[in-house]
Amino acid sequence: MTTIVRRRKLGMSSAKGIVEASTTGIQWVRSDNPIPHDDLYIRWGCTCNLPNKDAKVLNSAKAIHRVSDKLGFRRILDEAELCPKTWFKQNDIDGVAIVERGAVIRTATHHQGRGLWFSKDPVFIMDKATELDAGNYYINEFIDKVAEYRVFVVQGRAVCVAEKTPGNPDEVAWNVAKGGRFDNVRWDAWPLKAVKRSIEAFDLSGLHFGGVDVMVDKEGECYILEINSAPSLTSPYRQQCMAKAFDWIVNNGSDNLPLIEERGGYNKFIHPAICEKARL
Repeated sequence: MTTIVRRRKLGMSSAKGIVEASTTGIQWVRSDNPIPHDDLYIRWGCTCNLPNKDAKVLNSAKAIHRVSDKLGFRRILDEAELCPKTWFKQNDIDGVAIVERGAVIRTATHHQGRGLWFSKDPVFIMDKATELDAGNYYINEFIDKVAEYRVFVVQGRAVCVAEKTPGNPDEVAWNVAKGGRFDNVRWDAWPLKAVKRSIEAFDLSGLHFGGVDVMVDKEGECYILEINSAPSLTSPYRQQCMAKAFDWIVNNGSDNLPLIEERGGYNKFIHPAICEKARL
């Protein structure tokens, strides 16, 4: 059997939707309840101990901690040049870039668009950094985005893509918790460059699955924001896609699939559980 293990107050509707759509008998349990002795566990943002030490685990505790450390993972993305230009120390800040384009300063730990400030005033940014103390923030160049997506990735392949529609497009953070929504994107309308960048970032995470947040500017450049190890699945379609991918893993194994560099449209990025014509 396969069991999704989730934390209290995290991912209940997502786990239920996956279980209902699964054809291999996936079940779910909350981590503060007895966890069954199973062959495969799916950690839904949960790092608790598991009873079967020999079981296969999708999303190791180490990988979950890696992406949950927003500051640490932003360093990894910055080194790979996959995110907006980011500064981690006051002495490294580019004041000219802040005046010209603005900057966003974020607390090292944040969620739902909280712990975020935007300014074109280098003095404000410096003062806010001093207030937060070294190691408790990062600052990145402001990107005037025209679109933002969440790419749901399993084994290094996309299973579905959702576009964020903000409640207020003038907000710096287009967060669903602030009144926005996710709209599913058809395969033939997938933003392929954004999908490719998302998979490149995913490959740095160590995860088996996750939701990658990526934004696109008016020149078509793509920038990774973060990766969520317990991505909210608010639509039956996304729940079904994730269930299909997990069922595929049950039957075919959990190794990540290689990124295909040649041209080929969405078929080179889509998970084989979702499309029979997916390239392997």
